[in-house]
Amino acid sequence: MAGWRLWLPPALTKPRFRLYTAGHLVSVIGGWIQQVALAWLVYRLTQSTFLLGLTGFLLNIFYLLLGPAAGIVADRMPRLPTLILIDVILATLSVGLAVMALMGVDNVNAYLAVAALIGVANAFEMPVRQTLIKDIVEDRHLVTSALGMSAMIFNVGRMVGPSIAGLLLIQFSEAWCFVLNALSYAAIIGALLAMRLPRASAPTATGAQPAGLRANLSVLLAFPAVRYLLPTVVAIGLFATPYVPLMPSIVTHFFDGQSSTLGLLMSAAGLGAFAAATYLSLQPGYGRQIRMVSLAPLAVGVVLLGFAWSRTLPLSMLLLAGLGASVLVAVNATNALLQQSVPDAWRGRVIALYSMSFAGTAPIGGLLAGSLGEHLGLAVTLTLNGALIVAAGLFGRWRLHNHPEALRGLMRSLGR
Repeated sequence: MAGWRLWLPPALTKPRFRLYTAGHLVSVIGGWIQQVALAWLVYRLTQSTFLLGLTGFLLNIFYLLLGPAAGIVADRMPRLPTLILIDVILATLSVGLAVMALMGVDNVNAYLAVAALIGVANAFEMPVRQTLIKDIVEDRHLVTSALGMSAMIFNVGRMVGPSIAGLLLIQFSEAWCFVLNALSYAAIIGALLAMRLPRASAPTATGAQPAGLRANLSVLLAFPAVRYLLPTVVAIGLFATPYVPLMPSIVTHFFDGQSSTLGLLMSAAGLGAFAAATYLSLQPGYGRQIRMVSLAPLAVGVVLLGFAWSRTLPLSMLLLAGLGASVLVAVNATNALLQQSVPDAWRGRVIALYSMSFAGTAPIGGLLAGSLGEHLGLAVTLTLNGALIVAAGLFGRWRLHNHPEALRGLMRSLGR
């Protein structure tokens, strides 16, 4: 029994986190089912690649636009009731999609409007949910393991959800995918209630809270983890994540492939990310996080440079597995350091700033890469992106290791 527990992610030793993991997994799978079904519906109604891209843009851009407001809500509102309310809103929006689809509504603007509302709700959901993780695991040293488990859940959902959606769309309409996602929120809401977390208000800050975006940003930038680690996350969001929306074009131009080739490449990236998430989930404490955030961005850039010029499918799959793994390590290790190194009263705003830096910049990076790809070609675009990430990684590593006060400040904020 003791030997078996050595292989159990430390966060899963906590009963509350086991409940959270089960509920969140069901919800994430439901979210991927809905995302695939919504994209399919929009494309079926319009046959427009632009509107397909716009749907994804609306689902993600609000991480950037509403990040500051979402962070303040996460820090100043009672977190558990707020998260449950957001989940209820998201379930209601899924029901709205289902009703429109069942009624045969063919006005794509209605679906785009709901996609925008889902994007707004998700922008608030992420920081509120992640601020609760430390309370769920009851030990900030377990945050790394908990975030690794969350990344595993995301990647399991990314692999399972679209497959389920594909099977459902063969036999049923998109509406039933939306219904299934609405029902999936019962799992996470039920888990949150079953944990019996304190329903008290969010942490009370010591001293007066600054008013205004500039004042809040000034305080956030005073935290070493924010000042020295987030710029590299921005580079990864802008220049690494665009390979995903470009993948159909990459498959066509690099491999003259079909949908099966696309599936192989995306599965390789997913498996790499899953393996990295498993590794992070097994970390018992701070581990090697500072080294990870220093080296992983360099790996992201180097692997992307290799992928830009690979025309052999097995090699490209291996490189994409490395890309998925290194991106996940870079951003998740940074997220863990951020959460562990800031006071509780600022955790929501720091998480929101992190989501702005990664998830919020990804849509912009996708639009930029698409435009450059048309003018410069895919290989040159990916090469340029990889080189920019390497440059950002080297600069970040130089700042961290050649400014002793930065490293000392980060270590002090971690209590080491």
